[in-house]
Formats: sequence, structure tokens, C-alpha cells
Amino acid sequence: MNDRSADDASSGPPRRRRLLVVEDDVSTSTAIRLLFGKRGWDVTVASDLAQAFALLDTRPDWLILDLMLPDGDGERVLEALRASGSPTRVVVTTGVFDAQRLQAVSRLAPTHCSASRSTSASCCG
Repeated sequence: MNDRSADDASSGPPRRRRLLVVEDDVSTSTAIRLLFGKRGWDVTVASDLAQAFALLDTRPDWLILDLMLPDGDGERVLEALRASGSPTRVVVTTGVFDAQRLQAVSRLAPTHCSASRSTSASCCG
């Protein structure tokens, strides 16, 4: 996951990679923030859709996205990101067991999808 170009290499210290975590479970988002922060990432956490949409303008390099949020469907964040043409890579995490919903998410081309139980095979096609 080296995002530096040849031009970046000669212009000083590397830019910290930006990660946006959209997750309403505080324990999960804290663990992700600490893990990636220790690895040198600039991590921002949103716990609902409203915060996530406001933070998309920060142009994260990666997005870890929960589908089940308190104020709506995390899939909307992925839709907005894809509609904007952003190159942000997306990892979808979910406890959703609905195969049709996971197929709909897969059409939005997340980089990776991790679903609970045996649904992970159908999550990203």
C-alpha cells in the first residue's frame, strides 16, 4: 500500500496515508484508530452517515466502512464516493446476512468486503 509517486520521493518526508473509519461501534473504531495510528496513518473516525459525508471531502486514501449505521445505510457513503470519481479504496465490514444486499454492495466495487458468517463469499463477487 505504498501511495508515493516518484515525484513525492524527492520532495521531503512521505505524506501520511489518510484513513477514514465509518463505524458506530466505539470499541471497533478505537481499535482500528490505534492500530493504524501506530503504523503512521492519519486516522479520522465518523460514527454515523452525517459525519461520514462531511469527512469525504478530506479525500481519504482508504475508507473502512460499516454498512449498518445508526442514521442509515453505509452503502450510501460508498455510492457517493463512487459517484464523485474518488480513487479512495474501500473496505466494507458488516454483520449483514442478506445476500441480495451484499450483491448490491459488490456492484459498487469495494476493494474488499468482510461479512460475518458464510456470506463473505458473496460480498464482493
